[in-house]
Amino acid sequence: MFQLTSAETLRVVQVTDTHLFGDIGGKLLGVPTYDSMQAVLAQLDDFEFSADALLVTGDLSQDGSEQSYRLLDDALERYQSPVFWLPGNHDAPHNLEKVGREKDRLHKVIRAKHWQIVMLDSQVEGAVFGQLKQSELDLLEQALIEEPELHTLVCLHHHPIRMNSEWMDNIGLRNRSELMDILAAHDNAKAVLWGHVHQSCDGYVNGVRLMSTPSTCIQFEPQTSDFSLDDVAPGFRWLELHKDGRISTGVERLSNVSFDVDRTQTGY
Repeated sequence: MFQLTSAETLRVVQVTDTHLFGDIGGKLLGVPTYDSMQAVLAQLDDFEFSADALLVTGDLSQDGSEQSYRLLDDALERYQSPVFWLPGNHDAPHNLEKVGREKDRLHKVIRAKHWQIVMLDSQVEGAVFGQLKQSELDLLEQALIEEPELHTLVCLHHHPIRMNSEWMDNIGLRNRSELMDILAAHDNAKAVLWGHVHQSCDGYVNGVRLMSTPSTCIQFEPQTSDFSLDDVAPGFRWLELHKDGRISTGVERLSNVSFDVDRTQTGY
């Protein structure tokens, strides 16, 4: 458990799906993922928002190499705030954990004055879809029970709701109902935040706010039957978590840099 120092409002930035390679010039569907991430971080640098924590929600790496995690960590060293990350389907657990432990990035429960953030591992090694192990579900429920007065933000990689995109929904969280049942049983469960879908969404199910965030590289076109890329720019999400449980949030996208996408490829 990590204890954050924060004011009455907890301010958080989410960066997701960086898909870095060990080779700094590596490209995903034609996009140099390191350069694209650095452009997003440069926009974050100029954004007037003092974050208490940065959350990196999976697919940190595309090739799983140790060097790719070190490149990410080096890029995030510029921030004074603690950085926390969790794995996605493209990540190599051993290398992510090796670098993450060295840099103190792997806390599962992060607590502040009025909020707690629970970082869940939805990776199924060797698979693209996600599944929360019973130990992850138990950890979440225990955190909700232990601190009933703390509003709770749950983070994971895979989407726990349907995105109305056939190919994408086949690679979402397989046991989404188990997660949603736990959240519905606890009044302090306020929101869920994820990556994986390379697009932004924001809505409610049974009073729980559900949010996804663009990748720092390629974007997926919403509501498509088959794999399809979108023309919108990469970005990040900011969140203000208020004392009374309200959430103010928005997505900031690159406005002055663009990257050409190779549309001849049919997967990532």
